[in-house]
Amino acid sequence: MFRKPQAAMTHVPLPLPVSFNKWSVPTERSSRLANTPLTIKAPEQFPTIPTIDEWQNVWKVWDLLTLQIITRDKLLVRPIDLRHPFIFYLGHIPAFADIHMAAAETAPLSEPAIFAQWFERGIDPNMEDTSICHSHSEVPDKWPSVEEITVYRDNVRRRIAAWIDSYAALKGNVPADAARHVWMAFEHEAMHIETLLYMVLQMDPEDIRSPINCTFAPNRFALPDRCWVSYAGYPAVVLGLPSDNEVALGTATLPPGHVFGWDNESPSTNIAVKPFRIQTQPITNGEYFTFLKAVQSGNTKIKRSIYDLVPRSWIALECDQHPTRAANTAVLATNYGVRTVVGTPSIFSTEAALWPVIVSQVQATAYASWKGKRLPTESEWTHAARTYHLAYALSITASESNYSSAVPLDMYLDELLSAQNTTASVHTCQPYDLFVPSDANVGFAHWHPVPVPALQPNAITDTDSLPDATFIGSTWEWTSTQFYPFDGFQPSVMYPGYSADFFDPPETCDSDSTHYIIKGGAYATHPRIALRQTFRNWYQRGYPYMLASFRLCEDTV
Repeated sequence: MFRKPQAAMTHVPLPLPVSFNKWSVPTERSSRLANTPLTIKAPEQFPTIPTIDEWQNVWKVWDLLTLQIITRDKLLVRPIDLRHPFIFYLGHIPAFADIHMAAAETAPLSEPAIFAQWFERGIDPNMEDTSICHSHSEVPDKWPSVEEITVYRDNVRRRIAAWIDSYAALKGNVPADAARHVWMAFEHEAMHIETLLYMVLQMDPEDIRSPINCTFAPNRFALPDRCWVSYAGYPAVVLGLPSDNEVALGTATLPPGHVFGWDNESPSTNIAVKPFRIQTQPITNGEYFTFLKAVQSGNTKIKRSIYDLVPRSWIALECDQHPTRAANTAVLATNYGVRTVVGTPSIFSTEAALWPVIVSQVQATAYASWKGKRLPTESEWTHAARTYHLAYALSITASESNYSSAVPLDMYLDELLSAQNTTASVHTCQPYDLFVPSDANVGFAHWHPVPVPALQPNAITDTDSLPDATFIGSTWEWTSTQFYPFDGFQPSVMYPGYSADFFDPPETCDSDSTHYIIKGGAYATHPRIALRQTFRNWYQRGYPYMLASFRLCEDTV
């Protein structure tokens, strides 16, 4: 339906696991599942420790981002005032990894050891009072040269590769704490690819060296009709990892097949979810612009200004300017483009009109209020996503579809499983959601979001088919859940401030600086993270830069 960008230069994707490649197109998936009618056995999960191939793919993307897309003369730039200049991150990734490799090996830091002191931890200050900030590394009087940092980086990478070789030789018989340190280093680098990317997107587009040549399909389609899916709810939706206790595992031998998670993912908890319905797709750029026009007209009760509501993921085109606090805040630009590293396609004349809109939680909540709806909670979003993925995988193996939009999807799933002597929770409570479609836009399958799928069949025109829904890929998604610890939370001994520094008191829920949960995964998210449905990401609700969109939700009787 939509033309994909054409690549003229090397495109470096983060590959999905081999099991997903078997599901590369719907017909292949259907054939695979039809061999085991309705008795679904999920593909194997990721290996506990990332393979050297996974490391090397991440390094390729990191180097492409830091040494090509960002040109050397821009490494001291700070496109976001709340973050360090780019050169800090060039040193931060190897320094963080080396600290954890030294701990894993019970060995000294790599030289120069002072780099660990300068680059260990960056800044993420309070948006409303930047003097409030967690502990972080001291900033040197002068940053080291790119050459010095690159030599240090390569030494750390050789250290990691040697450990991975030893791990393979020992057939995984290593202490759990050592393995966790190495896993932390990997996921940390994967996450910072996204951090650096959204920083790059705030640069002048003329200063970005594109990794590929892209063309964007023209916008020949109307905004999608909205489709909703209903859920009956569940008395105990499981969130988090049940068996990843850092302290309990300690120095014991790493259990086979163990799944590591960050401290806020444990211990698992049960949340009661009441009946609700949720949109099958996130809100698009085109739909969000319609909202802004309504605010500009004065025909809404929204109190935020246009300046506060225009996404920072957009850039005014054709010599227009963004609204500013000092200028007329009631005036929108006549044309906007979406910031990507491969161009700024118009939200009016190109496919970007149908991309999920990238906004802050404040902006998402304002849109939802205008529509008389709300954002889903973390537990609602999780229940909806993993239930849909399994229900879809099961439904395409059935000889005939018994789905009806009048039946909540989780009840439909129970019906499908009733004759199989199993329950949905056997599959949906696994750490990885392995029924996510293989063509999900994660791991740089594209260097930008992609249009939401055609919402056909939908609940109005075809009530006997499961609607087309997308929960993973292109963007993360905001929830209405404040970032909080599960009962029994213990800060990581290895990284005590990872989560604990960002828990806010409940009474601050309306503050722009309060942190809220985002779920899913964006086009720059590594598949290990995007598919681990226990992963909890978070940002300050007023922070407008991260790759996050939203969908609407509402209670049902």
